[in-house]
Amino acid sequence: MSLGSTASNNPRTSVVTLLHFIMWSCAIMAARAFRPSTVKTATTTRSLWRSANRQVIHQARTSSRLFSAQSQQGVNVDMESQVTIGSADASSKDGEGTSKEETPTHRVSPWNDPRVEERSKSKTSRCRQHVNPLSRRFQMNTELPEDWPHNVFDDMSRPMFLDIGCARGGFLVDVATKYPRKYNYMGLEIRPIVVRHAQDRVSKHGLDGFLTFVGCNANVDLDRLMDLADAKDKLQMVTIQFPDPHFKSQHAKRRVVTQELVTTLARYMPEGSTVFLQSDIQSVLDEMRESFRMQPEFFCDELESTEEYHDNNLIGVPTEREISVLKRDLPVFRAVFKRTAAVAVGN
Repeated sequence: MSLGSTASNNPRTSVVTLLHFIMWSCAIMAARAFRPSTVKTATTTRSLWRSANRQVIHQARTSSRLFSAQSQQGVNVDMESQVTIGSADASSKDGEGTSKEETPTHRVSPWNDPRVEERSKSKTSRCRQHVNPLSRRFQMNTELPEDWPHNVFDDMSRPMFLDIGCARGGFLVDVATKYPRKYNYMGLEIRPIVVRHAQDRVSKHGLDGFLTFVGCNANVDLDRLMDLADAKDKLQMVTIQFPDPHFKSQHAKRRVVTQELVTTLARYMPEGSTVFLQSDIQSVLDEMRESFRMQPEFFCDELESTEEYHDNNLIGVPTEREISVLKRDLPVFRAVFKRTAAVAVGN
């Protein structure tokens, strides 16, 4: 590509290319003038090279700053012009300065997006291992049928078993198979494609009528779901197992167990009901445990010391993650809480 064609397309590229040409020209001239026949001559050549290189870099940076300033100024002028023209056009369409294009439209939640079903059926689609629950798209309520949950549970009088962060649902499928119709089992998962895979397993294993999976953000939608499910004093068992650790300190606020979540669970769990926590990362379990310990009026830790952990799985059915961890001979940290008799007042 010639310097002329580069300059016509991008002024910054033209400047940088020219400076590179000058730099190499200086280097060649210096090498010809000072042939490194001696150590002193070689040292002089290297000094000239470094000096020329520093000058070229300085000139390139200066040109880049000037170009950026000019470009930004031009962008600001263009944006101001567009805003002015756009406002005038909008005002001309109606008397209040709003057009049909600016009218907000209905946004579909990520769990109800029809593209999710298409991707879940594709054998080449990949599922994200981590998502940001604080992102705007995950702050929406999930959309449910008008007759939910009566369309998924054939007996609403049964107690409820809730698994928060159920992933592909293997754990609840195994528990529901082992103890059929003992509970109404419900799994919550924030990743849309993953929860779609979990729901597909219900009919496959013949668990219709007492097992369902819901795609949602538990920290946004749990209270509404429990209210719709008429779970007051029916929520007998809650499990939170191997949640996303969000290791980075700035991502700690993304973790699933918050004070608001604990308070919401307390509103629906009757006295003597159980919360089972486990993780293969000690700090993650300790943080979840501390969140429940901070509300002792509602939940009581079965172990007095925070340095003690339960050795065995309370449910007796391991999760897929738990099986993987134990196969590698790694520890699993567990805690169990019981609901006290204190009454939690709703919002």
